[in-house]
Amino acid sequence: MADGDDDPVEHEIDVLLSKSLAENLYLLQYPVRPSHVSYDDIHHLSARVKPHQKKIEVELAVNTSSENYARSKGEQLALNVDGNKSSGERFYDSSMMNKQFLTSTPCCEKMGRYAVGLYKDDKLHLTPLNAVLQMRPSFGYLDKADLVHKVENMATGDGAGDSSQDEQEEDAKPVTVKFARQETDDAKARRLASYEYLQKKQDEEPWIRVQYNGPDEAKAESERMHLLASKDQGVAEFQISPYEYLGMLMPQTGETEQEKPAMPTNVLSLSQLKTMPLGDQVRALLTNAKVLRFSQLLTLLPQGTDPMLTLRSVQQVAVLVQGCWVVKSDVLYPRGFCSPHSGISAEHLCRGRDYVMWRFTQSPNVTRKDIASVIKLPAEDVKDILEQMSKLRANHGWEFLFEYDSGFHDRYPDIIQRQRMLWDAKYQTLCKHFKITKEQERKHKDQTGEKPRRRRNSSKSSRKRTLSGRSISDHSDSELDLSAVKSVLEQSDTPSTQNSKQTVEPMEVTESNHVTNNGPAPPMEVFSNCDNTSVELKTEIFNFVQEKLFSRLVLTLSELKKLFTLKLAICPPGHVLGSGVSDKLLEETVIEVGGIRLKNQWPPNVPEEPLYALAKTGDELDPLRVILLEMYESAFRITKKAFLKRVTTVLGTAPSEETCKMLLQNYCNGKGSVWYLKGTMNAVS
Repeated sequence: MADGDDDPVEHEIDVLLSKSLAENLYLLQYPVRPSHVSYDDIHHLSARVKPHQKKIEVELAVNTSSENYARSKGEQLALNVDGNKSSGERFYDSSMMNKQFLTSTPCCEKMGRYAVGLYKDDKLHLTPLNAVLQMRPSFGYLDKADLVHKVENMATGDGAGDSSQDEQEEDAKPVTVKFARQETDDAKARRLASYEYLQKKQDEEPWIRVQYNGPDEAKAESERMHLLASKDQGVAEFQISPYEYLGMLMPQTGETEQEKPAMPTNVLSLSQLKTMPLGDQVRALLTNAKVLRFSQLLTLLPQGTDPMLTLRSVQQVAVLVQGCWVVKSDVLYPRGFCSPHSGISAEHLCRGRDYVMWRFTQSPNVTRKDIASVIKLPAEDVKDILEQMSKLRANHGWEFLFEYDSGFHDRYPDIIQRQRMLWDAKYQTLCKHFKITKEQERKHKDQTGEKPRRRRNSSKSSRKRTLSGRSISDHSDSELDLSAVKSVLEQSDTPSTQNSKQTVEPMEVTESNHVTNNGPAPPMEVFSNCDNTSVELKTEIFNFVQEKLFSRLVLTLSELKKLFTLKLAICPPGHVLGSGVSDKLLEETVIEVGGIRLKNQWPPNVPEEPLYALAKTGDELDPLRVILLEMYESAFRITKKAFLKRVTTVLGTAPSEETCKMLLQNYCNGKGSVWYLKGTMNAVS
């Protein structure tokens, strides 16, 4: 600014960039709705989204008791859509049109210049928008009405024209068989660019059900807090010098095109790396290298990078295997990716790669035959996955690229503990997908536990040391499994063995009944009186349980433990929740926040477990909630008709069908015409 300028700066504010909601933040516009007449007060029946296409569909209830509602027209529309169906699958659950749909259409294609700003504490927080959508009413039910009309006309036709045509026998004609030519590249390009193909690809993406929360609800308020950038996010945005930043703002003419090196796509330029935010730098390095030690990662980053900020970034894009960081499968295989060898989708590749990484957390050596027998992927894809993180050694199978990083283990034990819990949850999911039964697990563990004993008397030249210090044959391709690890840990009582286990400890998947993997937690009486149990810890547990119970209303103990494990995964290192929380403490906290333990009936042949629910929220529907939960004490499933009848008998007044359906949807899962309590439906289905 010139010295003689009479327009001085009056006030300066900091502008921070928040990316917590950047990938999921949509701006919705309602061009056919006046601004003073919103949809906030209308009951939202359901909502679903297609993230890849950025498409949203919302189902809204229609007030059929309003004086502005034409009942005759509503009944006629329902009759046209559903026809004369008295039962079965109906579009409308009543005899009149009682719901409408809003469907989104894209408004802007380039979203790089739009953001949502929140001004607080003399700072402007900006969050980039992922999409701007316009919500308009959808009239797809009219197409259903036309289809029903055509079907009814065909069913009621006399068929005279058809019978006359049947009487005329057609003359036999020769048929010429033609073989299709091989599709050329130009024809394939036109087919892939055609409207029919693009529409088919859009229809293949499944709808994802989401829960609608009003603008004044606690869940919406907590999500809006993510619009505020944290201190770490603000620091991590700029990792370049002021002169380099000035050059980026005002580049010289033609300099950008000349500076781009002609390199392959799999080569990363360190000069371009310095211009990226820290999170993008970590992502780019791990995507190219696949496996890195933490010390190597810090060496590749700009000098002076904070290790704690790097740890937070690396946990977003990588997982810990043998003390080293391996890029996540969903980062390496994003949605829409297909294998160049076999065309296998990204979903199957991610599951197979996750299983390979889990096997490497148990042992530094695996065999391709054992891996392929479980994940069922083509040989080329299995080899591709193994080459990313291991190397082939004669008589050893595939060995992990690096030795166990004991330095990282000693410096960051809380990160090691959190990653173990993540692998514990991931392994349970993999067992369900690959259908690994308990018998197969036990058989596999028994086999791995016997091999060290059989080879104990072999010569030293044919023996090697495992991570736990025990020796097995060099010619054995089997890996150290869970049972072998447990047996070694139980036998290692001497100080020398303890030290060995601490430096080269494999990440085992435990089967403890407690949330943490530090061994059995102390009883509730000891935990409550322990000096290590601070008020901060109790407050954090109370807030966590309260948030989950008030948002889900019904929770099983296993689901609560799983949510708590995910909560620990996103907590920063050294968080108070990582000090150890028992199942009993979680159960008692549920009662403290207002939940009750249900005495509900369980379906036959379904293992029972503690089930908790929020029976009272302080509104006028509390009596209906109590009646609903009491009905499950004598039956494991009910119908909406029986619920209406019970409420009318107890309270003397009949509630609306919309209210009953809303309560059933909040506390239950529907299957056909019956409703199961949440938590018991998964076992039945």
